[in-house]
Amino acid sequence: MSTTPITTAEAKAKAAAENAAQIERRRRKRAKISAGVHVRAVDSPEPFEEVCKSIDVSRDGLLFTAARGGYWKGQVLDIVFPYSSAAAAFNSAQRAEVVRVTEQGAGQYGIAVQFSASKPAEKNESKPAAKGDPFAAGDPSLRGNAEQKKQVSVVLAVESDQRTADVMRNILGQDGYTVIVVPTAQEALEVLRTTVPACFIAEVEGTDMSGHDLCLIIKRNDRLQRVPVILLTRAAQPADYAASHQLGAVVCMAKPFKPERLLHVVRLVAPPPQIKSAYGNRVSSGSIERTL
Repeated sequence: MSTTPITTAEAKAKAAAENAAQIERRRRKRAKISAGVHVRAVDSPEPFEEVCKSIDVSRDGLLFTAARGGYWKGQVLDIVFPYSSAAAAFNSAQRAEVVRVTEQGAGQYGIAVQFSASKPAEKNESKPAAKGDPFAAGDPSLRGNAEQKKQVSVVLAVESDQRTADVMRNILGQDGYTVIVVPTAQEALEVLRTTVPACFIAEVEGTDMSGHDLCLIIKRNDRLQRVPVILLTRAAQPADYAASHQLGAVVCMAKPFKPERLLHVVRLVAPPPQIKSAYGNRVSSGSIERTL
């Protein structure tokens, strides 16, 4: 029985094709989210901090652009992502390590980082109640318990379109979340009186209250300020995105959206109790270099 020998060129071509296929699979596993990233160097000889923009986000880390070259592999950073400069925003930093630095030209650098388990101590600064805050007046029982823990499996959404609401229930429910979808902001406020969800989703163009107003109420309430807010907009105008980030929203997504994209964003900001991989397998803590 004769066999045809494989030449070195054929072997290299096969390896290159397999590598290209793996890169394409990894590219599909990432979420392209443009959000502010506040970076502070921890162990740099010349400490610095700057605000950058994210490019891709995975479960374990992110890739962002920087306008300076003071990064190196293994460098330790404190990162706030997503970051907002708004007074109402709750910006919590977490420790990360640089795993790759690439020069992108035009004075820009791509910085890939992996989040570590250790996080810096968070400041617990209470904010004054907002004027007109529905949780700040009336029956004290409606204010909720400030020490109440966030219900990690509950996603609360305000969505007036029944078809979109069904999509939310199906795609998030399959991942283990308890999904509560209500058609109006007032119904959402009633739920928030007794529930601190893991994630809150609202339409910017709400029927009885805008998503921006809802976001402001949440971020000014001591009991709810840590809840990540995702806003959805049909207009998809730059002003909507800017206003959403300024009010402390994690992400503002255009409608209509791909259900898988919404699921990926929810997983990033509020992982389900039993964390599942967004891609069929568990993502190990050391996989960031292969996923970014």
